[in-house]
Amino acid sequence: MKLRYITCSDPREQNSVKSILDLAHLPRAEIAVQCHPSKMSEGMPRNQWFNKLLREANMTDNVNLAIHINCEWANDICANGKIPEIILNWLQIERVYSKPLIGRVQLNMPKATADNINTESLAQTIHDFKNQEFIFQYNDKTKDAIERLHRTGAKFSLLFDASGGNGKAPTAWQAPVYETHPMGYSGGMSPENVARNLHEIEKLVPENESVWIDAEGRLKSNDLFYEKPVFDVNLARAYIERANLWQKQH
Repeated sequence: MKLRYITCSDPREQNSVKSILDLAHLPRAEIAVQCHPSKMSEGMPRNQWFNKLLREANMTDNVNLAIHINCEWANDICANGKIPEIILNWLQIERVYSKPLIGRVQLNMPKATADNINTESLAQTIHDFKNQEFIFQYNDKTKDAIERLHRTGAKFSLLFDASGGNGKAPTAWQAPVYETHPMGYSGGMSPENVARNLHEIEKLVPENESVWIDAEGRLKSNDLFYEKPVFDVNLARAYIERANLWQKQH
C-alpha cells in the first residue's frame, strides 16, 4: 500500500502562514482548509488569511493544497452543480506551469444534501474541472448518493469517514468500495495511532493501491489565548513524520 497524501485538516487564521507552508513541504503532506460561508466569506479574517496562504503558496513549489467545502456552499454544488463565485476564483488560480494551486476539493454532504444531489449536474461540474480531484465522504449517510453518482461515470474519489467528520474512529475500516475511485481514510487519526491505523488499513487494500489519510480533531490542542482547541503545527508534524516512517518501513 502506498500513501498518496498525509492530509492535515483545518488550519485557521490562528496559525501563521509560514508555519503552515513549512509543514506543507514535508513529504506527502497536504494542507486542507475548511470552507463555509459563515467563516470564509469575503472580508472575514479566515478569508483574508486563506488568500494570503494562496499568494505565498503560489511562490513556492511542492505544496499540496485542498479545500473541504461545507454547509450552504457544499449544498449549492451538490444540489445544483453550481460552484459559488468565491470558490470558483480559488479553483482557477494556476501556478506558472499550469498546475492548479488547489489540487483537491472535498464536498462534505450532510444527509439532507446527500438525499437530494443532482447527479447529472454534479457529474458535469466534476467533468468541467478536470484539473481538480473531487472527493466525497463515504459512510452510511452518503453511500446511496455515492452509488447514484458512480453510475454517471464521473471520476471522483472517496474518503471513508464513518463519523461524517466528527473525528471518531470507526469500529472497522472499509475496504475500497470501487476499483475506479481512489480511496482515503479518516476518523480519529492522531500522531499516536497513525501507524497502527495504517497497519489495519493495509490489510484491506490491494498491495499496489494508493490511498491517503486525513486527520483533523486530534491535530488540535487547547490554546489559552484563543480559549479553544487550535490546529497544532507540532502535532501535525509528528503525525506526518510517523506516517512517512510507516511508509518507509513498508
